[in-house]
Amino acid sequence: MTGSDEYSVWITREKMGKNASAVEEFYDELIHKVQRIDPITIAETADAHYRGGDGIPRLVIPFLTSWFTLDLLPYRLRAEHQEFDTVTMKVLVLQYLITAAENQGSSVKVMNQWIDPRSLQFGAILGAHFAKSTMELLDAFFGAGRDSVIARALKWGGRPNDFGDTGFTFYLFPRLPVALIHWNSDEEFPAYSKILYDVSASNYMPTHGLTALTDFLIHRLAED
Repeated sequence: MTGSDEYSVWITREKMGKNASAVEEFYDELIHKVQRIDPITIAETADAHYRGGDGIPRLVIPFLTSWFTLDLLPYRLRAEHQEFDTVTMKVLVLQYLITAAENQGSSVKVMNQWIDPRSLQFGAILGAHFAKSTMELLDAFFGAGRDSVIARALKWGGRPNDFGDTGFTFYLFPRLPVALIHWNSDEEFPAYSKILYDVSASNYMPTHGLTALTDFLIHRLAED
């Protein structure tokens, strides 16, 4: 692990038992909360996939190149890959589903209008956090060489975009895209990287969740 990203700090504390009961209690609270929401509403507002043809009703929630499954009888959340099978990540998945459902009727759809993290709700927290080690790791990722950058981006579901000299868009969840962009250095300016979110991001994830998810992605891109 390079440095300490927000997500990994949560996981470390979870494994050490620090605040573990609080995280478990929060997960249980969110499970009870999601039970009170119509599954069809969740599927429509979060772009999850309802499955029930085999008699076992469930929702499949895409996550980067993997997915989570929310069983509806009884309610429980399962990760497809062990790397994501943590209480912390499950909390983030449930927050995505609940926040999307609660914001239906507002500007909940992805607008394809990109903004700086500081422009989001409580965005100053995001900006201050990313100004530290996260941006250094993002620069390191883009500096890894063209072939390596493309391979790493594709591994995590990145799609090339038209921003900067090099840029990729990643879908953390179906309605929660993040754009990672890089400009090469020239005679006037040094190399520069940037993180952008869709203007609707706050309708799908609280600020601390955006921080943890973006840190998770950038650290994995920098490590591979």
